[in-house]
Amino acid sequence: MQHYRLNFTLTTDVGEINLMGEVAGVGDYAAALAASEQVALFGATFAVLTLDVLIASKRTAGRPKDLLVLPELEALRKAQDRDLLTC
Repeated sequence: MQHYRLNFTLTTDVGEINLMGEVAGVGDYAAALAASEQVALFGATFAVLTLDVLIASKRTAGRPKDLLVLPELEALRKAQDRDLLTC
């Protein structure tokens, strides 16, 4: 059985670009797209993982850089929940 790396990081003069063929805990592009919402930014529309799916993915990946941002993402989730309760 051959194993193919699906995710790559390119380093540029302005920072890193992550090219992802699969997302930990989510799956391939089709699964990631299904777990996304449409967000309009700078005159374009992008598919962005929902916050709950992003949190689950970071937890599944388990890398130090992913675990480091979990408290902030979970705080955003709590803030969103509070905002929904006050509407």
